[in-house]
Amino acid sequence: MSGKLCYGSSYNNSGAGTLRESKAFADGILYRAEGTALAKPKADNPHETGSEAFTAWDLGWDAAQAAVGGSLPAIGCAAPTGTILA
Repeated sequence: MSGKLCYGSSYNNSGAGTLRESKAFADGILYRAEGTALAKPKADNPHETGSEAFTAWDLGWDAAQAAVGGSLPAIGCAAPTGTILA
């Protein structure tokens, strides 16, 4: 839904303070959805280890990984994906 922020631990509107984490969550989903887990590994997280954005990106990657063989509908901040490959 347009205007919603999400960062993995909640799909509710989470406030302006989490814009970076919301983008990181959506980026994690989209990164994993672009190819197989082997081609798009979780270890490629671009954020500083231990940061909130790092955690949000991992949670996004995990959400996409959980949908392997299917697709994710729009989740708050993230657009729907196509079929997610194993």
